[in-house]
Amino acid sequence: MGILARSICLFAMSLATNAFAADLNGTWRYEKGGEYFGQMNVSKATVPVIQIVNNRAAFSPICFVELSKGRYLYSAPFQSLLKEDVNEAALEKYLNKNFSLSILGSKDYFKADVDADCNDPMFDFLLSGNKLLVPFAGSAFYTYVRTDDSPTQSVVLHAMLCGRKLSQLPFSPANYANLCQGLIPRAAGIPSATAKCAPVYYPYVALNKDADWLAKLIGAHNYRKGGARDAEDYAPPFASKLHPVFVVLPPLKDVLIVRVNDLEGGNEERDTMPGVYLAIKGGKVTDQVNEGCVIDETFACFGEDGKKRYQLLESGKFKRI
Repeated sequence: MGILARSICLFAMSLATNAFAADLNGTWRYEKGGEYFGQMNVSKATVPVIQIVNNRAAFSPICFVELSKGRYLYSAPFQSLLKEDVNEAALEKYLNKNFSLSILGSKDYFKADVDADCNDPMFDFLLSGNKLLVPFAGSAFYTYVRTDDSPTQSVVLHAMLCGRKLSQLPFSPANYANLCQGLIPRAAGIPSATAKCAPVYYPYVALNKDADWLAKLIGAHNYRKGGARDAEDYAPPFASKLHPVFVVLPPLKDVLIVRVNDLEGGNEERDTMPGVYLAIKGGKVTDQVNEGCVIDETFACFGEDGKKRYQLLESGKFKRI
């Protein structure tokens, strides 16, 4: 590996190492629900996953809510229980037994923007370790569990990615656009890699001077040939003196999944190419999906209507459903 390649790998590794999940930032998956008095049948939460970047939460691809940190007082989120003579010690015992979490001494209390209603009934959030407690309806609760922000990578995969970190699943292009793309720094119009969206997203930028194979592959790929719209003046990006922004998603065995975006802005001379997914196997692009579907942990891609559009196969091909 040459000096330039080593320096690029070291940069990518330092970016990955310095990124960490602070406070609420991360992907939260629904765990369970319950009600203190046992008198209410608590249905499963309609929001299976909450993704949070810089205290901005995505409850769905069309619901984005600001969360503000406040001073925790038991009477704030649990006023209804207090009126029923349920004190903090009693609630602590219930939460320990039923949800394996503690609120005693909690300082991480967040409230949703009062103007938001798409996240109803979730307005109060208490952070307890890697769990998020969401009280609602006076005496009911949901809990969410934080996704591991350091997914295990084999030595081979780590080397393939040149130390880059994986973004988290599910990956929603709408969530990514609303939570992260505005945080990607630019200099003279050229975007650059950032850890500001960690641990949910780790955006990287392919530059023509990059020596590692993945950046070269992304920058030299003919997106127009793969069916992307408005790619006439974009593909291949390096030949057009452009700089693809990409995130790497958790792989399906030896198949890498990369989301590539054209973030240098369209103008009178060039339209912006919509984002695409690339499947990469054996060092080559094996398939391309040109839709904004949501990829989940089963490596299926779902449309806005919730219907499955594609399924990634171990062959490196996206099977249309």
